[in-house]
Amino acid sequence: MQAAAPSVLTVEDDPTVRADLRLALVDAGFDVVAEADDDTEAVELAREHRPDVIVLGAGTPDHRLAERGAPIVSLPERFSSPDVVDAVIGALATHREHEIQDTRTASLRSIESLVGELSFATPEPSELEQASWERGHVWRRVDEGDER
Repeated sequence: MQAAAPSVLTVEDDPTVRADLRLALVDAGFDVVAEADDDTEAVELAREHRPDVIVLGAGTPDHRLAERGAPIVSLPERFSSPDVVDAVIGALATHREHEIQDTRTASLRSIESLVGELSFATPEPSELEQASWERGHVWRRVDEGDER
């Protein structure tokens, strides 16, 4: 079973640049789910489509889109297709790493809380987490390919 392509919302007021962005992203395997002319339209489209990443054209403010939780790539005035694709891939990877780390932190906090409730000697929470991981028992595995 093949994973779905990451979804992208583009925000650019110039129709030619918007078309170039779409072409570059689709050619790279992304799913451009929506395109907006300005940040007001982008907020509505982001709520509707919940994209994995948002790509903003030069000069587009990102303060209203930051609440969406998706990584935001702001493009410079001049850009090349490979630069756009690399920036989107990098933003998605960084966002994914943060999600994995946040999940692990929450897991360790839960283990620490449980260990704190026990009245007998127990291993450190990180040792319990490692033992659980080695047995294949985790509360939420983010991705089958992840090591943590």
